Amino acid sequence: MEVKDSFGRRIDYLRVSVTDRCNLRCIYCMPESGIPQINHSSILRLEEIQQLIELIHEAVNLRKIRITGGEPLVRRGLTSLIKGISPLAETVLTTNGILLPEQAGDLADAGLSRVNISIDSLKNDVIRKVTRRDVTLEMVEKAIRAAKKNNLNPVKVNCVVLEGVNLNELADMVLWAEKMGVTIRFIEHMPMTDSLCGYVPREVILQKIPAEFIKTEGTADMFVTPSGIKFGIIAPVAGGMCVNCTRLRLTAEGELLPCLAGGDSLNLRDKLRSGSSSTEMINAIQNLVAKKPHHGACGGVSMWRIGG
Repeated sequence: MEVKDSFGRRIDYLRVSVTDRCNLRCIYCMPESGIPQINHSSILRLEEIQQLIELIHEAVNLRKIRITGGEPLVRRGLTSLIKGISPLAETVLTTNGILLPEQAGDLADAGLSRVNISIDSLKNDVIRKVTRRDVTLEMVEKAIRAAKKNNLNPVKVNCVVLEGVNLNELADMVLWAEKMGVTIRFIEHMPMTDSLCGYVPREVILQKIPAEFIKTEGTADMFVTPSGIKFGIIAPVAGGMCVNCTRLRLTAEGELLPCLAGGDSLNLRDKLRSGSSSTEMINAIQNLVAKKPHHGACGGVSMWRIGG
């Protein structure tokens, strides 16, 4: 059964934040001092996350489930969750990659399909500046190799483009991605709460990539180099992505959001713990989907809270 919002969009993609914790402190996402401590009882247990995903799937017939954080790989028992939900829909994961080499095999065995890995520079000093931790390019490359070894393909790499930080590295990063055999996507930085970075629009990103690298393929924001490596530009601010948004977001505290910019939401944790029936919860989810806004204005939400 397809469920559409009031603008005719089929809502079939769920992003699930399994934790608000992270082992990095990226300057565009989280305060250097970390985040306020949330009472442990407020965070969904893994079995509750699975229950809610199953209910959301029953309500809207999910096509894809993306596991996010914080950093999802810091959540203990994650493989058991993936094993439980992977039969429902394609299950993918976004990670900074630091913990991936040790977990990739178990995640693949549990049914994970593929991963997105974050890297915002090829220079170790810049990586450390962005993450505020002792992270190196070698560590990220190790994560990519582990993903490929365990058939978590295609591996996609996300780079948030930051004014005064990595804007002049984009051409080098396309060539690096070709060498590593991954698809890199350059992401417009959204001006969210806690970010210390300036916004770089899509057209400026394109200007930094040599014209000979670019041959448009398919959608306006997917490109391929003459040698065949694909790269993309994800432009949530300039690109008008809202009009085609098919996403719901479930936070680690059990809040279901039809739009990351705010507006209506649904506290599924409280409904689940108070004993609401499956029928009541499915109806509430479908009613929320019907209220999904046509577009939003990002800026009032912390990125770590909603998982990107």
